[in-house]
Amino acid sequence: MSEQLLTLIKQAAVEAVQAAAPMEITFGTVQSVSPLKIKIGSKHVIDEDFLIKTEASVDKLAKGDKAVLLRMQGGQRFLFIDKGVD
Repeated sequence: MSEQLLTLIKQAAVEAVQAAAPMEITFGTVQSVSPLKIKIGSKHVIDEDFLIKTEASVDKLAKGDKAVLLRMQGGQRFLFIDKGVD
């Protein structure tokens, strides 16, 4: 089997798995409010260019707040649902 064919099969398998789970719940921490930046994990910070905000999600938002996000398929866009509470 050629290397190219193997790569295509692997890519098709990855796309099939992603299509089965179009969104994933993700949690983050607000790093700054203006401009809005949210840290996900230990290194990844997303900014407003990658966020779809709702009115409820940004009302009275402060640095250090927990954020509840939906990561859309492909991981390039996030829907900011709401603030998390302890």
